[in-house]
Amino acid sequence: MKALIVLNGKYYAGENEKENKLVFEPERSKAVPVDEERLKFIVNAISGWVMDDEIQLGRLEILREKRRDKPNV
Repeated sequence: MKALIVLNGKYYAGENEKENKLVFEPERSKAVPVDEERLKFIVNAISGWVMDDEIQLGRLEILREKRRDKPNV
């Protein structure tokens, strides 16, 4: 199952590999869906930032895709 991560109103949009940083953008169109394993990594990174006072956490949202049931025929 895929999910979008929203941190303080900005969507997870991948990584800046040169700077080894997670990227968050305000435009939903730039959002990158992540799997469960990547989701856990990112949430742990955010938790570390909050504990180290690197960021002020206002809101963290995990938007999971809806499960699709079989259509009624």
